[in-house]
Amino acid sequence: MIDVYDIDWNLSWNDPRQFNSGNKADCSNRWNDKELCKNFDAAAKRDNYRNSMRRIEGMRLTEDSRVLDIGAGPGSIAIPLSKIVSHVTAVEPSEGMRQCLFDNMAERSISNISVVPKTWQDVDIGKDLNGPYDVVFASYSLGVPDLREALLKMNEVAEKYVYIFWFADMISHWKKFYKPIWKELFGVPPVEKRCPNIIYNLLHQLGIYANVEVTKSLNSTVYASIDDAVKDQAQGLLLTDDSQFAVLRDFLSEKMRREDGKYYLENMSYQSKIWWEKDF
Repeated sequence: MIDVYDIDWNLSWNDPRQFNSGNKADCSNRWNDKELCKNFDAAAKRDNYRNSMRRIEGMRLTEDSRVLDIGAGPGSIAIPLSKIVSHVTAVEPSEGMRQCLFDNMAERSISNISVVPKTWQDVDIGKDLNGPYDVVFASYSLGVPDLREALLKMNEVAEKYVYIFWFADMISHWKKFYKPIWKELFGVPPVEKRCPNIIYNLLHQLGIYANVEVTKSLNSTVYASIDDAVKDQAQGLLLTDDSQFAVLRDFLSEKMRREDGKYYLENMSYQSKIWWEKDF
């Protein structure tokens, strides 16, 4: 019997069963596609950044706060957040996402966001950042090879609070939503075994006793066409051949809702906010 105290949660983070067909997607490369970035940006802006504002409202911020956003994307949180706090440093490795972020900053004449064009693991705290930061957060952007190092670095650079937004059950929406066609896509059935919250457990091993809040919400992605949906979802699933694309297209054609000439892809998910106050 494995002793729970001996589990290497950092090693568990890289277990291929956690992710799609056995490999993590290279997010920075995926988001170099300008059209995908624009679609992602448009979805984030829906209802005046409604989903982003929920996360912002869940963090302890003041008008004097200096904030570090890890994996900022097109500024889904950084843009609305810049109106509320003193300064935001946005770490974003993808050129496509950075261009969307710069466009959003220019359109709104935002001058209190600075951008670091690196992955979090490549960021040099002393050279690349301009701390201190009252709040450090990562919103569905912890696609890192070494979770322990990433968490310790977040804790090191934070002055007050750290927030991580992630899937509550550690299962990405890809596996849950595409379970009915998983075997057709990849030749193997989806892993049914549920996984403990690796982030929380690893933090506990590191002596960081975090708070966890779980919510349930409807995720909705809007596409101009079925072709756009297939292209976007296929990249996230790491599909490579025509037979996989055909299976995906048939599935999405049945699942997506059409309204006002647009296509809506919707699914329910459990999300967690993992946060802690810096222990001095």
